Amino acid sequence: MGTRVDHAELVVSPGELFQLSETKRIRSSIGLQLSDHSYLPKVDDPRADWVASVAVPAFKTLAHMGVLAPRFCTIGTGAGLDALAAVEILQARVVGFTDLHEDVLAYARENIRSNLLDKDVELIGGVGDLLAPLAGKLSQVDVLYENLPNIPMAGNEDLADGQTSSTFIAERSEEIPGSAEKNLVALHYLALQQAHPLLRVGGRVLSSIGARIPLSEILSLSGAAGYNGSILTYTWKVQSEPTEVVGGYAQWEREGLGPFHFYPVNVLRDAFEGLPPAAAGAQALKVEEELAPFEISALEALAMVEKGEKVGHTVAILDSVKIPDSAL
Repeated sequence: MGTRVDHAELVVSPGELFQLSETKRIRSSIGLQLSDHSYLPKVDDPRADWVASVAVPAFKTLAHMGVLAPRFCTIGTGAGLDALAAVEILQARVVGFTDLHEDVLAYARENIRSNLLDKDVELIGGVGDLLAPLAGKLSQVDVLYENLPNIPMAGNEDLADGQTSSTFIAERSEEIPGSAEKNLVALHYLALQQAHPLLRVGGRVLSSIGARIPLSEILSLSGAAGYNGSILTYTWKVQSEPTEVVGGYAQWEREGLGPFHFYPVNVLRDAFEGLPPAAAGAQALKVEEELAPFEISALEALAMVEKGEKVGHTVAILDSVKIPDSAL
């Protein structure tokens, strides 16, 4: 899916993309190398880019709360921008990172390493499924960030093809709550489960979830996996790769899953105007309620996309805090 590249180079300004007045631990001009499997940062449209529009505001919110992450981990890092943002904003000094593809991980490692001003950062990478590559290699993590794909493959897609694994997931064999399956958030639930042994008590998982389902269903993931959960930030983004993504949700909607919620872009822009992600997170349920009259299903959104119109969706950062075993 997306643009096919065997190898590409990209220059990114963290000042512009991350909205930082200055950088102290990473370069002011970031050079990235990307493989065909790498999810391409949307540097020309930050509102469509996950790191710029979702991860960075969440990291800034934690930092404003006085929460830093000397030990940080990210699942499915892609180009490595999320790790660089954590080094700069959350003062990460040990960075665990994974990806499904060996070439992506190799490029990400080099992207992170070569753009550090402060070389006193330990990188622990692993290739494979979710957190399995880091088992036994990383512990006492302060913050784990994930932005995992949601749509089960149904057809001839191949996870090894281009950027397919950025959107689609293979069938899982683990036991998953029915609500997580129906809402297509299985990987988020599994990541929460697998994160438990890697986190320190009080450590947290930031799950970046396209809120195409009710926030109440997203919040229920934390409790189901044994955490205290809340919405840290709430924002919106333009749907990237709309044909593939909205089409994927529409296909599963036809199968009886969902329904999934999208919105016209102008509605989202107006609803969140002047409302920073942290403030929106504090009143997320109220904002969701106000947006309810404007919801469109995946099938309706697909019809708009096929006419060349843009659609968007809200995004929640689910903040799941690890509690002591004695409190369970």
